[in-house]
Amino acid sequence: MIQDGDAVFGKKYGKTAKYTDSDGKRRKIMIYTELIPSQRLPESFDGMRVLHLSDLHAKQFGKDNTALVRLCRRLSPDIICFTGDIFSRNETLEAVSAKLPFMKSLCDIAPTYYIRGNHENDADSIAEAFEEGMRKIGVNVLRNEMTAFTRNGESITICGIELPRSCYRRENGSYRDLTPASINMMKELIGDAPEGYTLLLAHTPLPFGEYAEWGADLTLSGHVHGGIIRLFGTGLLSPERRFFPRYTKGVYSIKTDRAQHLMEVSAGLGKFRINNPPSVTVCILARRNDND
Repeated sequence: MIQDGDAVFGKKYGKTAKYTDSDGKRRKIMIYTELIPSQRLPESFDGMRVLHLSDLHAKQFGKDNTALVRLCRRLSPDIICFTGDIFSRNETLEAVSAKLPFMKSLCDIAPTYYIRGNHENDADSIAEAFEEGMRKIGVNVLRNEMTAFTRNGESITICGIELPRSCYRRENGSYRDLTPASINMMKELIGDAPEGYTLLLAHTPLPFGEYAEWGADLTLSGHVHGGIIRLFGTGLLSPERRFFPRYTKGVYSIKTDRAQHLMEVSAGLGKFRINNPPSVTVCILARRNDND
């Protein structure tokens, strides 16, 4: 039986893609494929491929991330979702702006949606300049916004929520007594959940219960970097300096009176990690009938 917040569908193994890094060494990216069923999914979206990327930070996959672009193109997504921390808070505007061709390449593959992470919010002026550039090249930047995605006359809603900085870290740099996310906070930031199928992009997975209660059918998150160090399939540490965070990598489920709500957490692409290779995920949406 699926319990609240349990991991489901057993994401433990994936395919490996090899690439040549900027230092000339051969390295690998894990590719995970997850089936995401829902009774609420419109029929036209059955089989839709959602490519989830997160937490690139200062990492490069080949010069100008060309190896990552090739991989994304090979995965044939219908849409691409980037759930924050495309750069680190200590990167310069010049370094961040150099990522625009990478984002343009993603847009050339499929409609691309982006939300901020905590690192962007810690470097607000750089993030705003970068987002202005992204909008010009066609990236859908969602800052507490919703947008409809239509396919064969049917629609789903893609939402991007941006929690306050105090949900991640206090002004003095402390991780103690962080502001908890709540449904009321979500409603103040983004409004009520839409009636139809809702895909929520939310950088941190930690308030999954609130996302589900708000009404997200599928949430895509990152932030936790797979637990940074993984041993025996378990992530050990969160960016908030907490041991054994509940949500680190894979698909999780919560059942409410409204529906079954799923969250896919990406282990991300950049930052220090042990036994925890960079990864991308293809989420395949599947319409499940009442009698399935």
